[in-house]
Amino acid sequence: MPRKQTPACASQAIAPKPTRQRLPEPLPRDLLGRRLCQLFPYPWQAIVASTPADASQKPAWQTLTQYPLKPRSLWTYWQDTAQLVGVRFGPTTYHGLIDLDALSLHHPTRDRQALATIRAALASIGIHQTILLRSSWNGGLHLYIPLPEAVPTFGLAVALKHCLEAHHLPLQAGQLEVFPNVKRYTKAGEYSEYNAHRLPLQPSSGSVLFSETLQPLPSDLSSFFQQWDQAAAAQNLEQLHQAIAQAKKQHQYRSYNRRSNTALWQQELETEMAQGWTGSGQTNHLLKTIGCYGVVFQSLSGAALSHYIEHTAIKSPGYQEWCQHQHEISRRAQEWATAVENYYWPLGSSPKRGRSLSLTTAANNIVNFNQKRAEDAKARIKQAVLELTQQGQLPDRPTARAQAIASLAQCSHTTLQKHKELWHPERCVMELQETVTAPSRPPATGPTKALEEPPREELHTFTYMKGEGHDAVLEKQISSHGEGAGRGEMSFPQPSVLPPEPSTSPPVIAYDDLIDVIVGIQIQVRQLGWSVEQVHQFIADKFYSKRRSQLTDDELVCLLYRLRTHTLSEAKN
Repeated sequence: MPRKQTPACASQAIAPKPTRQRLPEPLPRDLLGRRLCQLFPYPWQAIVASTPADASQKPAWQTLTQYPLKPRSLWTYWQDTAQLVGVRFGPTTYHGLIDLDALSLHHPTRDRQALATIRAALASIGIHQTILLRSSWNGGLHLYIPLPEAVPTFGLAVALKHCLEAHHLPLQAGQLEVFPNVKRYTKAGEYSEYNAHRLPLQPSSGSVLFSETLQPLPSDLSSFFQQWDQAAAAQNLEQLHQAIAQAKKQHQYRSYNRRSNTALWQQELETEMAQGWTGSGQTNHLLKTIGCYGVVFQSLSGAALSHYIEHTAIKSPGYQEWCQHQHEISRRAQEWATAVENYYWPLGSSPKRGRSLSLTTAANNIVNFNQKRAEDAKARIKQAVLELTQQGQLPDRPTARAQAIASLAQCSHTTLQKHKELWHPERCVMELQETVTAPSRPPATGPTKALEEPPREELHTFTYMKGEGHDAVLEKQISSHGEGAGRGEMSFPQPSVLPPEPSTSPPVIAYDDLIDVIVGIQIQVRQLGWSVEQVHQFIADKFYSKRRSQLTDDELVCLLYRLRTHTLSEAKN
Protein backbone atom coordinates (compact mmCIF):
# COMPACT_ATOMS: atom_id res chain seq x y z
CA MET A 1 0.00 0.00 0.00
CA PRO A 2 1.23 3.44 -0.72
CA ARG A 3 2.12 5.40 2.36
CA LYS A 4 -0.07 8.32 3.15
CA GLN A 5 1.84 11.54 2.74
CA THR A 6 1.86 14.04 5.57
CA PRO A 7 2.65 17.72 5.49
CA ALA A 8 6.29 18.64 5.69
CA CYS A 9 5.69 20.28 9.04
CA ALA A 10 2.84 18.86 11.02
CA SER A 11 2.98 21.71 13.49
CA GLN A 12 2.48 24.34 10.81
CA ALA A 13 -0.92 26.00 11.16
CA ILE A 14 -3.31 25.70 8.30
CA ALA A 15 -3.78 29.11 6.68
CA PRO A 16 -7.35 30.40 6.94
CA LYS A 17 -9.34 30.77 3.81
CA PRO A 18 -9.38 34.31 2.50
CA THR A 19 -12.67 36.07 3.15
CA ARG A 20 -14.63 36.92 0.08
CA GLN A 21 -15.29 40.62 -0.32
CA ARG A 22 -18.79 41.44 -1.38
CA LEU A 23 -18.75 42.86 -4.82
CA PRO A 24 -20.58 46.15 -5.35
CA GLU A 25 -23.96 45.97 -6.98
CA PRO A 26 -23.90 46.77 -10.68
CA LEU A 27 -24.75 50.37 -11.55
CA PRO A 28 -27.14 51.56 -14.24
CA ARG A 29 -25.86 51.83 -17.80
CA ASP A 30 -27.01 55.47 -18.01
CA LEU A 31 -24.23 57.82 -16.86
CA LEU A 32 -26.67 60.17 -15.09
CA GLY A 33 -28.29 57.22 -13.34
CA ARG A 34 -24.87 55.92 -12.35
CA ARG A 35 -23.92 59.27 -10.82
CA LEU A 36 -27.25 59.46 -8.97
CA CYS A 37 -26.74 56.02 -7.40
CA GLN A 38 -23.17 56.91 -6.41
CA LEU A 39 -24.29 60.05 -4.57
CA PHE A 40 -27.14 58.22 -2.77
CA PRO A 41 -25.69 54.72 -2.27
CA TYR A 42 -27.42 53.46 0.91
CA PRO A 43 -29.84 50.68 -0.16
CA TRP A 44 -31.60 49.74 3.09
CA GLN A 45 -35.02 50.87 4.29
CA ALA A 46 -35.71 52.97 1.18
CA ILE A 47 -39.12 54.60 0.87
CA VAL A 48 -41.46 54.55 -2.12
CA ALA A 49 -44.89 55.99 -2.89
CA SER A 50 -47.25 56.41 -5.79
CA THR A 51 -47.33 59.88 -7.28
CA PRO A 52 -50.52 61.55 -5.92
CA ALA A 53 -53.15 62.41 -8.51
CA ASP A 54 -53.75 65.70 -6.68
CA ALA A 55 -50.59 67.76 -6.35
CA SER A 56 -51.75 69.15 -2.97
CA GLN A 57 -51.90 65.69 -1.42
CA LYS A 58 -49.02 64.18 0.52
CA PRO A 59 -47.53 60.93 -0.79
CA ALA A 60 -48.38 57.72 1.07
CA TRP A 61 -44.81 56.63 1.74
CA GLN A 62 -43.98 52.99 2.42
CA THR A 63 -40.70 51.54 3.67
CA LEU A 64 -39.07 48.65 1.82
CA THR A 65 -38.15 46.40 4.73
CA GLN A 66 -37.80 43.02 3.00
CA TYR A 67 -34.84 43.71 0.75
CA PRO A 68 -32.34 46.42 -0.15
CA LEU A 69 -33.08 48.67 -3.08
CA LYS A 70 -30.38 47.93 -5.63
CA PRO A 71 -28.88 50.75 -7.70
CA ARG A 72 -30.56 49.77 -10.95
CA SER A 73 -33.92 49.47 -9.21
CA LEU A 74 -33.37 52.88 -7.63
CA TRP A 75 -32.74 54.39 -11.06
CA THR A 76 -35.87 52.68 -12.39
CA TYR A 77 -37.98 54.13 -9.57
CA TRP A 78 -36.52 57.60 -10.16
CA GLN A 79 -37.45 57.51 -13.88
CA ASP A 80 -41.02 56.27 -13.30
CA THR A 81 -43.46 59.21 -13.41
CA ALA A 82 -45.99 57.20 -11.39
CA GLN A 83 -43.57 56.49 -8.56
CA LEU A 84 -41.65 58.50 -5.96
CA VAL A 85 -38.56 57.19 -4.20
CA GLY A 86 -36.45 58.26 -1.24
CA VAL A 87 -33.32 57.05 0.53
CA ARG A 88 -31.67 57.04 3.96
CA PHE A 89 -28.07 57.44 5.13
CA GLY A 90 -25.35 54.94 5.85
CA PRO A 91 -22.37 55.30 8.21
CA THR A 92 -20.83 57.95 5.95
CA THR A 93 -22.39 60.45 3.57
CA TYR A 94 -21.49 62.78 0.73
CA HIS A 95 -24.28 65.23 1.46
CA GLY A 96 -26.58 66.86 3.96
CA LEU A 97 -30.01 68.38 3.49
CA ILE A 98 -32.13 71.07 5.16
CA ASP A 99 -35.89 70.81 4.68
CA LEU A 100 -38.20 73.84 4.91
CA ASP A 101 -41.89 72.99 4.81
CA ALA A 102 -44.16 75.18 2.70
CA LEU A 103 -45.93 76.38 5.87
CA SER A 104 -42.72 76.87 7.84
CA LEU A 105 -42.06 80.20 9.53
CA HIS A 106 -38.57 80.03 7.97
CA HIS A 107 -39.90 79.75 4.42
CA PRO A 108 -38.87 82.75 2.26
CA THR A 109 -42.52 83.58 1.62
CA ARG A 110 -42.83 84.34 5.35
CA ASP A 111 -39.29 85.39 6.21
CA ARG A 112 -37.22 86.92 3.42
CA GLN A 113 -34.03 86.71 5.49
CA ALA A 114 -34.48 83.07 6.48
CA LEU A 115 -32.33 81.55 3.71
CA ALA A 116 -29.60 84.13 4.25
CA THR A 117 -29.62 83.37 7.98
CA ILE A 118 -29.41 79.61 7.40
CA ARG A 119 -26.59 79.98 4.88
CA ALA A 120 -24.67 82.31 7.20
CA ALA A 121 -24.98 79.70 9.95
CA LEU A 122 -23.71 76.96 7.65
CA ALA A 123 -20.75 79.12 6.60
CA SER A 124 -19.63 79.19 10.24
CA ILE A 125 -18.84 75.46 10.03
CA GLY A 126 -17.22 75.52 6.58
CA ILE A 127 -20.26 75.01 4.33
CA HIS A 128 -20.08 77.91 1.90
CA GLN A 129 -22.31 76.84 -0.98
CA THR A 130 -25.61 74.96 -1.23
CA ILE A 131 -28.14 73.92 -3.88
CA LEU A 132 -31.69 75.24 -3.54
CA LEU A 133 -34.63 73.46 -5.11
CA ARG A 134 -38.34 73.06 -4.64
CA SER A 135 -38.98 69.59 -3.30
CA SER A 136 -42.53 69.08 -4.63
CA TRP A 137 -45.63 70.81 -5.97
CA ASN A 138 -46.54 71.79 -2.38
CA GLY A 139 -43.80 74.46 -2.38
CA GLY A 140 -41.47 73.09 0.26
CA LEU A 141 -37.76 73.74 -0.15
CA HIS A 142 -34.73 71.48 0.03
CA LEU A 143 -31.30 73.00 0.61
CA TYR A 144 -28.70 70.41 -0.44
CA ILE A 145 -25.21 70.43 1.10
CA PRO A 146 -22.82 68.64 -1.30
CA LEU A 147 -19.46 67.48 0.10
CA PRO A 148 -16.27 66.64 -1.82
CA GLU A 149 -15.66 63.49 0.23
CA ALA A 150 -17.56 61.26 2.62
CA VAL A 151 -17.84 62.35 6.23
CA PRO A 152 -19.24 60.50 9.29
CA THR A 153 -23.00 60.69 9.07
CA PHE A 154 -23.69 61.08 12.77
CA GLY A 155 -20.97 63.71 13.07
CA LEU A 156 -22.53 65.75 10.26
CA ALA A 157 -25.95 65.37 11.89
CA VAL A 158 -24.87 66.79 15.25
CA ALA A 159 -22.76 69.51 13.57
CA LEU A 160 -25.76 70.75 11.56
CA LYS A 161 -28.06 70.56 14.58
CA HIS A 162 -25.80 72.48 16.96
CA CYS A 163 -24.84 74.96 14.24
CA LEU A 164 -28.44 75.96 13.53
CA GLU A 165 -29.43 76.03 17.20
CA ALA A 166 -26.47 78.28 17.97
CA HIS A 167 -27.91 80.76 15.44
CA HIS A 168 -31.36 80.63 17.06
CA LEU A 169 -32.76 78.24 14.45
CA PRO A 170 -34.15 75.34 16.51
CA LEU A 171 -35.05 72.15 14.70
CA GLN A 172 -38.74 71.32 14.64
CA ALA A 173 -40.81 68.93 12.54
CA GLY A 174 -42.80 70.79 9.89
CA GLN A 175 -40.71 73.92 10.38
CA LEU A 176 -36.99 73.21 10.06
CA GLU A 177 -35.58 69.69 9.66
CA VAL A 178 -32.10 68.39 9.01
CA PHE A 179 -30.99 65.27 7.12
CA PRO A 180 -29.19 63.29 8.39
CA ASN A 181 -31.00 63.64 11.69
CA VAL A 182 -29.45 63.00 15.11
CA LYS A 183 -30.91 59.54 15.52
CA ARG A 184 -31.59 57.95 18.87
CA TYR A 185 -29.25 55.61 20.70
CA THR A 186 -30.12 51.92 20.64
CA LYS A 187 -29.45 48.99 22.89
CA ALA A 188 -26.86 46.36 22.06
CA GLY A 189 -27.98 44.20 19.15
CA GLU A 190 -30.43 46.80 17.85
CA TYR A 191 -30.04 49.27 15.03
CA SER A 192 -31.81 52.49 14.18
CA GLU A 193 -32.02 54.14 10.79
CA TYR A 194 -31.66 57.76 9.85
CA ASN A 195 -34.70 59.51 8.45
CA ALA A 196 -35.32 59.20 4.73
CA HIS A 197 -35.77 62.01 2.21
CA ARG A 198 -37.07 61.95 -1.35
CA LEU A 199 -34.65 62.14 -4.25
CA PRO A 200 -34.40 65.40 -6.21
CA LEU A 201 -35.87 66.33 -9.60
CA GLN A 202 -37.99 63.22 -10.20
CA PRO A 203 -40.23 63.53 -13.25
CA SER A 204 -43.78 64.74 -12.45
CA SER A 205 -42.85 65.31 -8.79
CA GLY A 206 -42.83 69.13 -8.98
CA SER A 207 -39.16 69.28 -7.95
CA VAL A 208 -37.20 72.03 -9.74
CA LEU A 209 -33.98 73.93 -9.19
CA PHE A 210 -34.41 77.47 -7.85
CA SER A 211 -32.32 80.59 -8.27
CA GLU A 212 -31.43 82.94 -5.41
CA THR A 213 -34.61 84.88 -6.21
CA LEU A 214 -36.71 81.67 -6.10
CA GLN A 215 -37.10 81.56 -9.88
CA PRO A 216 -37.17 78.13 -11.65
CA LEU A 217 -33.98 77.10 -13.45
CA PRO A 218 -33.28 74.31 -15.96
CA SER A 219 -33.91 71.25 -13.83
CA ASP A 220 -32.38 68.22 -15.48
CA LEU A 221 -29.89 65.99 -13.71
CA SER A 222 -26.99 67.42 -15.71
CA SER A 223 -27.65 70.92 -14.32
CA PHE A 224 -28.08 69.46 -10.83
CA PHE A 225 -24.74 67.62 -10.94
CA GLN A 226 -22.99 70.69 -12.31
CA GLN A 227 -24.20 72.74 -9.32
CA TRP A 228 -23.28 69.85 -7.05
CA ASP A 229 -19.65 69.80 -8.19
CA GLN A 230 -19.33 73.57 -7.86
CA ALA A 231 -20.79 73.57 -4.34
CA ALA A 232 -18.69 70.60 -3.18
CA ALA A 233 -15.50 72.32 -4.32
CA ALA A 234 -16.40 75.45 -2.34
CA GLN A 235 -16.67 73.71 1.07
CA ASN A 236 -13.96 73.98 3.72
CA LEU A 237 -13.59 70.39 4.87
CA GLU A 238 -10.97 71.18 7.51
CA GLN A 239 -13.33 73.63 9.18
CA LEU A 240 -16.22 71.18 8.85
CA HIS A 241 -14.25 68.35 10.50
CA GLN A 242 -13.36 70.69 13.37
CA ALA A 243 -17.04 71.57 13.75
CA ILE A 244 -17.97 67.89 13.70
CA ALA A 245 -15.44 67.09 16.44
CA GLN A 246 -16.66 69.96 18.59
CA ALA A 247 -20.31 69.08 18.02
CA LYS A 248 -19.75 65.43 18.94
CA LYS A 249 -17.97 66.52 22.12
CA GLN A 250 -20.81 68.88 22.99
CA HIS A 251 -23.40 66.23 22.19
CA GLN A 252 -21.61 63.72 24.39
CA TYR A 253 -21.53 66.30 27.18
CA ARG A 254 -25.29 66.68 26.90
CA SER A 255 -25.86 62.91 26.99
CA TYR A 256 -26.52 62.52 30.70
CA ASN A 257 -26.92 58.77 30.46
CA ARG A 258 -23.29 58.39 29.34
CA ARG A 259 -21.71 60.17 32.26
CA SER A 260 -22.25 60.77 35.92
CA ASN A 261 -25.13 63.16 36.56
CA THR A 262 -23.25 64.59 39.54
CA ALA A 263 -20.10 65.29 37.52
CA LEU A 264 -22.15 66.96 34.79
CA TRP A 265 -24.04 69.03 37.33
CA GLN A 266 -20.81 70.21 38.94
CA GLN A 267 -19.32 71.06 35.55
CA GLU A 268 -22.41 73.03 34.54
CA LEU A 269 -22.37 75.02 37.78
CA GLU A 270 -18.67 75.78 37.36
CA THR A 271 -19.27 76.90 33.78
CA GLU A 272 -22.06 79.24 34.88
CA MET A 273 -19.89 80.72 37.63
CA ALA A 274 -16.93 81.16 35.29
CA GLN A 275 -19.05 83.11 32.81
CA GLY A 276 -20.40 85.48 35.47
CA TRP A 277 -22.58 88.41 34.42
CA THR A 278 -23.12 88.98 30.70
CA GLY A 279 -26.08 91.33 31.02
CA SER A 280 -28.58 92.85 33.41
CA GLY A 281 -31.19 90.81 35.29
CA GLN A 282 -28.86 87.88 36.06
CA THR A 283 -28.13 88.50 39.74
CA ASN A 284 -30.70 86.10 41.20
CA HIS A 285 -29.68 83.29 38.85
CA LEU A 286 -25.98 83.63 39.58
CA LEU A 287 -26.35 84.01 43.35
CA LYS A 288 -28.48 80.88 43.41
CA THR A 289 -25.90 79.03 41.28
CA ILE A 290 -23.02 80.08 43.55
CA GLY A 291 -25.01 79.15 46.64
CA CYS A 292 -25.96 75.76 45.22
CA TYR A 293 -22.31 75.02 44.44
CA GLY A 294 -21.24 76.15 47.89
CA VAL A 295 -23.72 73.86 49.64
CA VAL A 296 -23.43 70.75 47.46
CA PHE A 297 -19.76 70.68 46.49
CA GLN A 298 -18.12 72.86 49.19
CA SER A 299 -20.27 71.67 52.16
CA LEU A 300 -20.74 75.26 53.35
CA SER A 301 -23.54 76.53 55.54
CA GLY A 302 -24.61 79.52 57.60
CA ALA A 303 -22.34 82.58 57.67
CA ALA A 304 -19.60 80.74 55.73
CA LEU A 305 -22.01 80.09 52.87
CA SER A 306 -23.21 83.70 52.82
CA HIS A 307 -19.60 84.92 52.80
CA TYR A 308 -18.75 82.52 49.96
CA ILE A 309 -21.70 83.70 47.84
CA GLU A 310 -20.86 87.38 48.37
CA HIS A 311 -17.14 87.18 47.66
CA THR A 312 -17.51 84.78 44.71
CA ALA A 313 -20.09 87.10 43.17
CA ILE A 314 -17.90 90.19 43.63
CA LYS A 315 -14.95 88.47 41.94
CA SER A 316 -17.05 87.10 39.05
CA PRO A 317 -16.64 88.55 35.53
CA GLY A 318 -19.11 91.31 34.67
CA TYR A 319 -20.08 92.03 38.29
CA GLN A 320 -18.95 95.67 38.29
CA GLU A 321 -20.51 96.30 34.89
CA TRP A 322 -23.84 94.50 35.07
CA CYS A 323 -24.86 93.70 38.66
CA GLN A 324 -27.49 96.23 39.74
CA HIS A 325 -27.51 95.05 43.38
CA GLN A 326 -23.96 95.94 44.39
CA HIS A 327 -25.24 98.26 47.12
CA GLU A 328 -27.07 95.37 48.80
CA ILE A 329 -24.98 92.38 47.79
CA SER A 330 -24.38 91.32 51.42
CA ARG A 331 -28.08 91.15 52.20
CA ARG A 332 -28.88 89.38 48.93
CA ALA A 333 -26.12 86.84 49.62
CA GLN A 334 -27.61 86.13 53.05
CA GLU A 335 -31.09 85.67 51.56
CA TRP A 336 -29.89 83.23 48.92
CA ALA A 337 -27.71 81.38 51.44
CA THR A 338 -30.82 80.72 53.53
CA ALA A 339 -32.85 79.71 50.49
CA VAL A 340 -30.39 77.25 48.94
CA GLU A 341 -29.40 75.74 52.28
CA ASN A 342 -33.05 74.85 52.88
CA TYR A 343 -33.31 73.22 49.45
CA TYR A 344 -29.92 71.54 48.78
CA TRP A 345 -27.59 69.48 50.93
CA PRO A 346 -23.86 68.58 50.82
CA LEU A 347 -22.86 65.80 48.47
CA GLY A 348 -22.83 62.46 50.29
CA SER A 349 -24.98 63.58 53.23
CA SER A 350 -28.58 62.69 53.97
CA PRO A 351 -31.16 64.54 51.86
CA LYS A 352 -33.04 67.38 53.52
CA ARG A 353 -36.13 66.73 51.43
CA GLY A 354 -37.74 63.65 49.99
CA ARG A 355 -37.06 62.56 46.44
CA SER A 356 -40.80 62.57 45.81
CA LEU A 357 -40.89 66.37 46.00
CA SER A 358 -43.36 67.43 43.36
CA LEU A 359 -42.90 70.26 40.90
CA THR A 360 -45.80 72.05 42.55
CA THR A 361 -44.13 71.94 45.96
CA ALA A 362 -40.86 73.21 44.54
CA ALA A 363 -42.67 76.00 42.74
CA ASN A 364 -44.50 76.96 45.92
CA ASN A 365 -41.19 77.16 47.80
CA ILE A 366 -39.86 79.55 45.19
CA VAL A 367 -43.05 81.59 45.19
CA ASN A 368 -43.05 81.86 48.98
CA PHE A 369 -39.42 82.95 49.00
CA ASN A 370 -40.00 85.57 46.29
CA GLN A 371 -43.17 86.77 48.00
CA LYS A 372 -41.34 87.17 51.30
CA ARG A 373 -38.63 89.22 49.62
CA ALA A 374 -41.21 91.39 47.88
CA GLU A 375 -43.07 92.07 51.12
CA ASP A 376 -39.80 92.89 52.87
CA ALA A 377 -38.91 95.36 50.11
CA LYS A 378 -42.33 97.02 50.32
CA ALA A 379 -42.01 97.39 54.09
CA ARG A 380 -38.58 99.00 53.74
CA ILE A 381 -39.89 101.39 51.08
CA LYS A 382 -42.80 102.44 53.30
CA GLN A 383 -40.49 102.90 56.26
CA ALA A 384 -38.13 105.06 54.19
CA VAL A 385 -41.01 107.21 52.92
CA LEU A 386 -42.31 107.74 56.45
CA GLU A 387 -38.91 108.69 57.85
CA LEU A 388 -38.19 111.12 55.01
CA THR A 389 -41.64 112.65 55.46
CA GLN A 390 -41.19 113.18 59.18
CA GLN A 391 -37.79 114.75 58.60
CA GLY A 392 -39.16 117.01 55.86
CA GLN A 393 -36.60 115.58 53.43
CA LEU A 394 -38.89 113.79 50.95
CA PRO A 395 -38.16 115.38 47.54
CA ASP A 396 -41.02 116.42 45.26
CA ARG A 397 -39.45 115.34 41.98
CA PRO A 398 -39.78 111.61 41.16
CA THR A 399 -36.09 111.08 40.28
CA ALA A 400 -34.72 112.72 43.42
CA ARG A 401 -37.36 110.99 45.53
CA ALA A 402 -36.46 107.59 44.09
CA GLN A 403 -32.77 108.14 44.82
CA ALA A 404 -33.45 109.16 48.40
CA ILE A 405 -35.77 106.22 49.05
CA ALA A 406 -33.45 103.69 47.36
CA SER A 407 -30.53 104.86 49.51
CA LEU A 408 -32.49 104.70 52.76
CA ALA A 409 -34.44 101.49 52.01
CA GLN A 410 -31.44 99.71 50.48
CA CYS A 411 -33.34 98.58 47.40
CA SER A 412 -32.73 98.91 43.69
CA HIS A 413 -34.47 101.36 41.37
CA THR A 414 -35.98 98.36 39.56
CA THR A 415 -37.71 97.36 42.79
CA LEU A 416 -38.97 100.92 43.27
CA GLN A 417 -40.48 100.91 39.79
CA LYS A 418 -42.48 97.80 40.71
CA HIS A 419 -44.04 99.61 43.69
CA LYS A 420 -44.66 103.13 42.40
CA GLU A 421 -47.94 103.29 44.31
CA LEU A 422 -45.94 103.46 47.54
CA TRP A 423 -43.80 106.51 46.76
CA HIS A 424 -44.24 108.10 43.32
CA PRO A 425 -45.86 111.58 43.59
CA GLU A 426 -48.04 110.94 40.54
CA ARG A 427 -49.10 107.42 41.49
CA CYS A 428 -49.79 107.63 45.21
CA VAL A 429 -52.00 110.06 47.11
CA MET A 430 -50.25 109.49 50.40
CA GLU A 431 -46.78 108.07 50.70
CA LEU A 432 -47.99 105.43 53.16
CA GLN A 433 -51.18 103.52 52.44
CA GLU A 434 -51.17 100.99 55.22
CA THR A 435 -49.63 100.34 58.61
CA VAL A 436 -45.87 99.87 58.64
CA THR A 437 -43.97 98.15 61.38
CA ALA A 438 -40.58 99.66 62.07
CA PRO A 439 -38.63 97.87 64.76
CA SER A 440 -35.69 100.24 64.27
CA ARG A 441 -37.76 103.14 65.65
CA PRO A 442 -39.35 102.45 69.05
CA PRO A 443 -42.77 103.94 69.71
CA ALA A 444 -43.15 106.78 72.15
CA THR A 445 -43.32 105.60 75.72
CA GLY A 446 -45.10 108.59 77.15
CA PRO A 447 -48.65 109.75 76.58
CA THR A 448 -49.42 111.78 73.49
CA LYS A 449 -48.77 115.48 74.01
CA ALA A 450 -51.46 118.07 73.41
CA LEU A 451 -51.16 120.48 70.55
CA GLU A 452 -49.47 123.72 71.54
CA GLU A 453 -52.22 125.80 69.97
CA PRO A 454 -55.46 125.33 71.94
CA PRO A 455 -58.25 124.33 69.60
CA ARG A 456 -60.73 127.11 68.99
CA GLU A 457 -63.37 124.91 67.46
CA GLU A 458 -65.04 121.62 68.14
CA LEU A 459 -62.83 118.55 68.56
CA HIS A 460 -63.85 115.11 67.32
CA THR A 461 -62.73 111.60 68.12
CA PHE A 462 -61.93 109.08 65.34
CA THR A 463 -62.80 105.53 66.21
CA TYR A 464 -60.29 103.96 63.85
CA MET A 465 -57.40 105.31 65.93
CA LYS A 466 -55.44 102.63 67.76
CA GLY A 467 -56.47 99.74 65.61
CA GLU A 468 -60.25 99.74 65.18
CA GLY A 469 -61.57 98.46 61.84
CA HIS A 470 -62.02 100.79 58.91
CA ASP A 471 -65.78 100.17 58.92
CA ALA A 472 -66.00 102.15 62.14
CA VAL A 473 -64.32 105.23 60.69
CA LEU A 474 -65.93 108.60 61.41
CA GLU A 475 -68.88 107.17 63.32
CA LYS A 476 -68.36 108.77 66.76
CA GLN A 477 -68.34 112.49 67.46
CA ILE A 478 -67.47 113.74 70.95
CA SER A 479 -67.77 117.33 72.07
CA SER A 480 -64.54 119.09 73.08
CA HIS A 481 -66.11 120.18 76.41
CA GLY A 482 -64.45 118.07 79.12
CA GLU A 483 -62.35 116.10 76.64
CA GLY A 484 -58.69 117.03 76.72
CA ALA A 485 -55.80 115.70 74.77
CA GLY A 486 -55.07 112.04 75.29
CA ARG A 487 -58.39 111.14 77.00
CA GLY A 488 -60.01 107.92 75.94
CA GLU A 489 -58.13 104.74 75.05
CA MET A 490 -59.05 104.65 71.37
CA SER A 491 -58.59 108.23 70.25
CA PHE A 492 -56.83 111.53 70.57
CA PRO A 493 -58.25 115.02 69.90
CA GLN A 494 -58.15 116.63 66.45
CA PRO A 495 -58.24 120.44 65.98
CA SER A 496 -60.68 121.79 63.43
CA VAL A 497 -58.62 124.85 62.39
CA LEU A 498 -55.16 125.41 61.00
CA PRO A 499 -52.51 126.59 63.48
CA PRO A 500 -51.52 130.24 62.95
CA GLU A 501 -47.89 129.40 62.04
CA PRO A 502 -46.36 126.19 60.73
CA SER A 503 -44.65 124.30 63.50
CA THR A 504 -40.95 123.68 63.14
CA SER A 505 -40.56 121.78 66.38
CA PRO A 506 -39.92 118.03 66.44
CA PRO A 507 -42.94 115.74 66.04
CA VAL A 508 -45.13 115.65 69.13
CA ILE A 509 -47.29 112.72 68.05
CA ALA A 510 -46.56 109.13 68.97
CA TYR A 511 -45.26 107.03 66.10
CA ASP A 512 -48.18 104.56 66.09
CA ASP A 513 -50.66 107.44 66.24
CA LEU A 514 -49.01 109.12 63.27
CA ILE A 515 -49.50 105.97 61.24
CA ASP A 516 -53.19 106.02 62.21
CA VAL A 517 -53.42 109.64 61.05
CA ILE A 518 -51.93 108.81 57.65
CA VAL A 519 -54.26 105.82 57.26
CA GLY A 520 -57.20 108.06 58.16
CA ILE A 521 -56.17 110.61 55.52
CA GLN A 522 -56.03 107.87 52.93
CA ILE A 523 -59.52 106.68 53.86
CA GLN A 524 -60.95 110.18 53.55
CA VAL A 525 -59.38 110.68 50.13
CA ARG A 526 -60.85 107.40 48.93
CA GLN A 527 -64.29 108.37 50.19
CA LEU A 528 -64.05 111.68 48.37
CA GLY A 529 -62.92 109.96 45.19
CA TRP A 530 -60.30 112.63 44.51
CA SER A 531 -57.46 112.41 42.03
CA VAL A 532 -53.86 113.10 42.96
CA GLU A 533 -54.09 116.59 41.48
CA GLN A 534 -57.20 117.40 43.55
CA VAL A 535 -55.48 116.31 46.75
CA HIS A 536 -52.39 118.38 45.98
CA GLN A 537 -54.54 121.42 45.29
CA PHE A 538 -56.54 120.94 48.51
CA ILE A 539 -53.31 120.75 50.56
CA ALA A 540 -51.89 123.84 48.84
CA ASP A 541 -55.09 125.85 49.54
CA LYS A 542 -55.20 124.95 53.22
CA PHE A 543 -51.48 124.97 54.08
CA TYR A 544 -49.88 128.00 52.48
CA SER A 545 -49.14 126.34 49.08
CA LYS A 546 -47.24 123.50 50.72
CA ARG A 547 -46.78 120.04 49.23
CA ARG A 548 -47.77 116.90 51.08
CA SER A 549 -44.12 116.06 51.85
CA GLN A 550 -43.64 119.45 53.54
CA LEU A 551 -46.38 119.01 56.17
CA THR A 552 -45.39 118.54 59.80
CA ASP A 553 -46.98 115.95 62.04
CA ASP A 554 -49.31 118.57 63.56
CA GLU A 555 -50.33 119.71 60.10
CA LEU A 556 -51.10 116.11 59.14
CA VAL A 557 -53.57 116.03 62.03
CA CYS A 558 -55.14 119.25 60.77
CA LEU A 559 -55.28 117.83 57.24
CA LEU A 560 -57.15 114.77 58.49
CA TYR A 561 -59.72 116.93 60.25
CA ARG A 562 -60.14 119.19 57.23
CA LEU A 563 -60.72 116.19 54.99
CA ARG A 564 -63.25 114.73 57.43
CA THR A 565 -65.11 118.04 57.61
CA HIS A 566 -65.21 118.20 53.81
CA THR A 567 -66.48 114.62 53.63
CA LEU A 568 -69.35 115.38 56.04
CA SER A 569 -70.18 118.53 54.11
CA GLU A 570 -70.30 116.61 50.85
CA ALA A 571 -72.53 113.96 52.45
CA LYS A 572 -75.03 116.60 53.63
CA ASN A 573 -75.18 118.21 50.22
